[in-house]
Amino acid sequence: MKWLTLFFLLSFAYCAEAPVVYLSGTSYERGFQQGTLLKEKIHLNLGGFIDNPEMQKSPRVQEFLSHLPEVLPYIPSHFMEEMQGVADGAQVPFQKILMMNLFPEMFHCIGIGVQGEATHDGSLYHVRVLDYGVGKNLQQTAVLLVVKPEGKHPYMTVSYAGFVGCITGMNAKKIAVGEIGGDGYGHWEGVPMAFLLREILENCSTLEEAKELLANSPRTCEYYYVISDGNQEKMVAVYATASQLHFIEPGQSYAIMAPHHLPPNYGDSGENDKFFLSTFVPELSDHQLRVHDSSGQLLALFQHQPRDCIVLRGFGYPERYPLVVNRIKEDYGAIDALTLQKIITPPATNETNLHNAIFHPSTLEAWVSHAGLDGTPASLEPYTYIHFKDLIE
Repeated sequence: MKWLTLFFLLSFAYCAEAPVVYLSGTSYERGFQQGTLLKEKIHLNLGGFIDNPEMQKSPRVQEFLSHLPEVLPYIPSHFMEEMQGVADGAQVPFQKILMMNLFPEMFHCIGIGVQGEATHDGSLYHVRVLDYGVGKNLQQTAVLLVVKPEGKHPYMTVSYAGFVGCITGMNAKKIAVGEIGGDGYGHWEGVPMAFLLREILENCSTLEEAKELLANSPRTCEYYYVISDGNQEKMVAVYATASQLHFIEPGQSYAIMAPHHLPPNYGDSGENDKFFLSTFVPELSDHQLRVHDSSGQLLALFQHQPRDCIVLRGFGYPERYPLVVNRIKEDYGAIDALTLQKIITPPATNETNLHNAIFHPSTLEAWVSHAGLDGTPASLEPYTYIHFKDLIE
């Protein structure tokens, strides 16, 4: 088994430590390495999530546990082997590591991409914001995993001790990924989101391959993704559910509709079915139209993206979409990594902002910030510069 070095990134005042952990070898070996090196932090996460009495009593957790047999057949075997390695290395039951890795499926941020006319040099920048988890002290276990899987692409993920999936990452082939949680809770017959994104990092060399992998994989709940390709300087936004998959190009307008109180047989009769609203309230702002019913329930979002830009946001906090677009327009044509750090400061992000990553895939550079140990949102903390090429070499 290969044992590689564990070392720490430069630690800033009030910032959570972010150790860089190198993993290599087979799935089980990589898991065992992580479990051994991060044993203390893994136990901290288990105490906050799996062994937490309040979490155990949660109706949502109980419901998820009842559906666990539906999820397990869709988890590729190499992930099961890796989680077993984590459990053995950390000396904890496998079931607890499994549950911790499936938490992203139970608790469903903004995704941004800019290129061409929008940036200072025409190159592509990809932003991933994670607005979840500060209150659960996940920032105490933040880690940058630099991984060389046997026979697959090397990659890095901005992650947390004990997790083997990916919610934020980039591979050596210059593919970067990030997700935004949505609705649709309860659809379990598919590959869990974090495992699906890691499959992209391990196996895909182009944007087209990543799109094909998503299209050919059974999926679970509603998620939004931004995927970028630094070789081709291309990117795409994705709307994905168990039944739908839509790709949104930079600068393309898109609409997300979720009408409520539909007739019981809506959709059964075919193409002529429509949904009817007896009353609605439109709310128009720059680059966005929001439609509510009379009770205030959001029914539809119509969103216009600036040229050469992706601004992806679902039904959660829709009012932040025009704010981000207006900030992009203020610096349009001069946007770089430093500008993007300013664009995603509050109120574009919220008080639970756990981590942010700004990728420049063409050069394998990244800027990452984590929430402070005192709970300060990641967008208000200093960023650490990372050159992935140097890390893997």
